[in-house]
Amino acid sequence: MEYKIIKICTGKIKTEVFDSHPPKKTAVSKSPIQQPTYVSYLGLEGDEHEYHGHGGVDKAICLYDQLDYDLWRPYIEIMPEYALFGENITTVGLTKDNIAIGDTFKFGSAVIQVTEGRGPCQTIAKKYNVPNLVKLMSAAHATGCYFRVLEEGLVEPDSQLELLSKHPIQFTIDEYNALKYTAKKNKCLLEKALKVDALPEEDQVKFRKQLLKLTT
Repeated sequence: MEYKIIKICTGKIKTEVFDSHPPKKTAVSKSPIQQPTYVSYLGLEGDEHEYHGHGGVDKAICLYDQLDYDLWRPYIEIMPEYALFGENITTVGLTKDNIAIGDTFKFGSAVIQVTEGRGPCQTIAKKYNVPNLVKLMSAAHATGCYFRVLEEGLVEPDSQLELLSKHPIQFTIDEYNALKYTAKKNKCLLEKALKVDALPEEDQVKFRKQLLKLTT
């Protein structure tokens, strides 16, 4: 199955001023790639990350689906068509409800795998002047997601995402974010999460601790 990509974007770290906030170094503003771009284990060539919470092998590439953009139209006056929240891949049809940790995709000649939900940050709240945006995104579980790169390769500006395999557990991004934000004591979800071999070690440790508190 193939999923439509609206745009593939990268961004450089630069100093930006959002409304009345102090200047801030960030790579949240991204532009579409214009030529074949290498996808390494650390992400798209030319894409930079300013903070520890972004980037790394388990957060190499970020995706947000355009269908979830609709949630934010009441809050954001001018909606871009892509890279709304600084994501690298803007798709149609891969929402929090139907993409799961461990799902694997062909991305150009690279192979990428879903790892975790994205943790929304205050930078995007400041960019759009919506002070409670992080809370809203967390409550809605509509955070987008991250990928690790299993096989490096090249991606074209018009490349699409081809589903290679669905993880057998199907622990969705919606469920992942429930454990992170709104249902931390859901024993069934915690047990389900810990069966997912593709879950990053940091999340495995955290969810194991959450489960231990419920059983001791």
